[in-house]
Amino acid sequence: MSDQQDFNGRFDPVVQPFVDLWSEYLMQANHATRDFLDGIDDGTDAKTWQRRWFDAVSKSMDAYMRSPAFLHTVKQNTDAAIRFKRHADDVATEFARNANIPTAGDISGLFERLHSVEEVILSRLGRIEERLQSIEERTGVTERAVQRT
Repeated sequence: MSDQQDFNGRFDPVVQPFVDLWSEYLMQANHATRDFLDGIDDGTDAKTWQRRWFDAVSKSMDAYMRSPAFLHTVKQNTDAAIRFKRHADDVATEFARNANIPTAGDISGLFERLHSVEEVILSRLGRIEERLQSIEERTGVTERAVQRT
């Protein structure tokens, strides 16, 4: 392999910057791990670790759920669910119309009309009752009926 150049124990100059980067990263990670493990108190119990773990997970999840990517995904999924629901409602309405089945809108419209007719009837009955009472007062029928009892 005489065509290979000797780099004095170093890597190819194209790869060397990446090797240096990852070597430095691993050394920093090693120092951080040592500092962390040195800071651990032997008296630390499982509850303290659990609380620290849940705090870290909570902060991480909070940051994730507030991220623009997550919020955008939630919005897209919500919009898709709304579109699907509207489409399903349209299909059900069209099916009911073709099968001559009354829909909820038809039934609520019927109840609204019945309610308005009921109010008209009650209003007319109230006016009739007022007129009857007026006639009874003029003729004195109410007084005789009260005197008999």
